[in-house]
Amino acid sequence: MPAWSFEVKGAEDLEIKLRNEIFALDNLGRGDEIYGTVSVVYSDDNAKTSSLVAQLESRGVAFIWSKKGE
Repeated sequence: MPAWSFEVKGAEDLEIKLRNEIFALDNLGRGDEIYGTVSVVYSDDNAKTSSLVAQLESRGVAFIWSKKGE
C-alpha cells in the first residue's frame, strides 16, 4: 500500500508537495497508484485546510496528522 510522508509549514507548503509527489502520478498515467495514506507533520494548523486534501480523501487516501513538537 503506497504511503507518503511530508513535513510542512502550512497549507501552501502541503499543496506544493501533494502536487509534486502525488498528483504528478496522474500526469504520468499512473493515477491508479494514488491510494493509501499520507502522514503529515505540520507547523501551522491551516495545513489541514488545503483543498487538495479533500480531493485525495475522495479518492480513498487517508491522512494522518501530527503537529510538530507535540
